[in-house]
Amino acid sequence: MKNYKLILFLFLFSVRIFSQNTTNDTVNTSTEEPFDYKKYYDCDFGEGNVLIVIKKGKEFTDLKDLRKSGKGFAIKMEAIYSMEFTDGQRYESSVVKNITRDSLSITNFFNENAAKLAGKPFKLITYPLSSLKYIRFIDDRMLSLYSKKNIQKNFDLIVKKMDHAKMCPAVIDFKDRSGETKVCHFYLTSQGYDLLYESDGRVYYLEGRVEWK
Repeated sequence: MKNYKLILFLFLFSVRIFSQNTTNDTVNTSTEEPFDYKKYYDCDFGEGNVLIVIKKGKEFTDLKDLRKSGKGFAIKMEAIYSMEFTDGQRYESSVVKNITRDSLSITNFFNENAAKLAGKPFKLITYPLSSLKYIRFIDDRMLSLYSKKNIQKNFDLIVKKMDHAKMCPAVIDFKDRSGETKVCHFYLTSQGYDLLYESDGRVYYLEGRVEWK
């Protein structure tokens, strides 16, 4: 589903961020007052499957080594990755919802509003892991530079059961918009994680890079 054309740039400066990932990411979060995260999004950390994408011939030890060594990367539930499958379908802002030993389930759009704008039903799509063909990364958004990984040719896929298997989205309060609150999913780029959010059915980048640690 080529809905990647809907992703636009936006520079934002005055926001408050509430995240289930506060112990693991570098986004400044507010802990001064209680915040009902599940009022906006139902996501909990817990045991689940993580998809390890690792260069052929390399050995997986842990996520920290995977990132620092450049041997590969991990795909986690509730995050977004630019993926293309063997049926020719490419998904730029679809959320990973489930990972099994042999399959990957994603939404066909960022959320229901994005699907409605495109005139399509919002649904879950399941692919066998063997059909994952490419994963693309933004190298430089301003210059529109991208790179892609040929998964079938150069990488092995390993499913590992782990704690903290999900990257629960951040919930952001936009002060410049009279306190409008948005659910922002993490999106993997070459430099780390960005945040994406939806407004009136269109998907935007939140300016600034988020590093997952």
